[in-house]
Amino acid sequence: MEEKNSDRGAAYIDNYQIPIEVRSSFYDVLKRGVYKELHRRKMLSDGQLCILLKTK
Repeated sequence: MEEKNSDRGAAYIDNYQIPIEVRSSFYDVLKRGVYKELHRRKMLSDGQLCILLKTK
């Protein structure tokens, strides 16, 4: 028996209703996390991390 799940597609449609401010804020936080992880792995120096965190 095959079950049809029409509400699976609805989850993807709702993604486009995230306010621009929230999306932008999430993107900024995500970038900061990536920068800090690169610094933790010694791929960025302290100075480079500082410069990247100051830029928006």
